[in-house]
Amino acid sequence: MKKSVRLPLVLFCFFAAFPLSGATISVLVIETGLPRESPASQYSSLWESGILDVFFEAGHIVSNAPLLRLPGKPSAALPGEAEGEMEAALDGGMDYFILALVDYPVSQGREILQPRNVSLRLFKTKPKTMICEREYTDNIPRSMKEIYENLKKTVQGLIPYLQG
Repeated sequence: MKKSVRLPLVLFCFFAAFPLSGATISVLVIETGLPRESPASQYSSLWESGILDVFFEAGHIVSNAPLLRLPGKPSAALPGEAEGEMEAALDGGMDYFILALVDYPVSQGREILQPRNVSLRLFKTKPKTMICEREYTDNIPRSMKEIYENLKKTVQGLIPYLQG
């Protein structure tokens, strides 16, 4: 066998021995504390984009569910309103489900304020169990770019909890 053929063959065998696989993840963002008639907040969209970006860049397959709005912060780890989306993720073959609860202070005017805090909850879909939760609170006025970079760092903290 020629030397020029051996190297690609050895490299092919090496990479074939280690399967490349990424987890499949479904993301749901829930806004709390905003009036039902107000438009979606730019901060909620920023969180959704940040979560999708971080996991996609880490080599995972990510999808998102439509934004959900609740009047107040739910006490359950997985609110009843989100159970349907968790079931859809499981039926769609997703390995994980991420719930981002973006909690806004009650606004007095039409201006949508920065979130009071964001709770990121990572669930395994089979069996349905919460693996971890991260809280993000940053009320210091910053540029959108700084906010986005900070939230991506928080989301990256969930990656080590993905198995396989």
